[in-house]
Amino acid sequence: MLINILLPVFLVAGSGYGIGRLLRLDSQPLTKIVFYLLTPALIFHSIYARRFVGGEVGTVILFVIILHLTLITLGMIGTRIMRLDEDLRIATTLSLSFNNVGNYGLPLLLFAFGEPGLVLGIIYMVSQITIQATLGVGLAVWSKGRSLLTFITALLSVPWVYAFIIALLLRTTAVIIPAWLIRPIELLAQAAIPIQLLVLGVELSWVKIGSLFRLAVPIALTKVIIPPLLAWGLTAALGIEGLLRAVLIIQASTPTAVNILILTLRYNRRADLVAAIVLLTTVGSLITIGILLSLLL
Repeated sequence: MLINILLPVFLVAGSGYGIGRLLRLDSQPLTKIVFYLLTPALIFHSIYARRFVGGEVGTVILFVIILHLTLITLGMIGTRIMRLDEDLRIATTLSLSFNNVGNYGLPLLLFAFGEPGLVLGIIYMVSQITIQATLGVGLAVWSKGRSLLTFITALLSVPWVYAFIIALLLRTTAVIIPAWLIRPIELLAQAAIPIQLLVLGVELSWVKIGSLFRLAVPIALTKVIIPPLLAWGLTAALGIEGLLRAVLIIQASTPTAVNILILTLRYNRRADLVAAIVLLTTVGSLITIGILLSLLL
């Protein structure tokens, strides 16, 4: 059962990794297509076309806020105890706080729990990207002289939030989208997950661990162990059960987000360390996610 869930994810991502290593592909054009077109289509179609319980949206948002604020706080405290310099503190905190809930988590949920799990995973993804676009950017630009406009611009430039809000509004008002419009959206949505996995593989093909191995390994171990434990305890504290509980725990246990690598590259925050953590947590998650799925399925 587990091999049917995990292996397809790693085979497709591995294909991207192999072609990326062989041809030294630049993933940026494809990344932009995924970010600005395919993922918004997936979000919109999943929310608009699928049924879900309205109260679940609020529960997911509450869970995401509590979990990620806790991880950010722990990261900031832990890195100060370790006496890391500012750039290493920011890179480490971002790596510990944000997960690859898109091009890793969504395919995993689709294979493990089907369409219902995918929809809940998308709500989690949109909630996290909102925090990432605000607090995440805030951490990255801290003491770098950026203005409040940076935060606002970053949030407004994320199309995922618009797709989520518009889909919810159309569902609420019972607006029916004509077939000639919903069908191309559906086609784009269907393309999103396999291409997300390919992009993940290509991105990882550029990662080099090098001399950062000693620092990256303990951070990566912390990343694959602490968030699952926190998520397990938080779902129990909030009384969350069933499919929603499983989805929240799995999404919280995915590897460090590739978007964090892009963020640290943009603001010169030790992207080399983040790249190593992304690679190590992706490989390590094969074990931790496998254990969690065996307990949750």
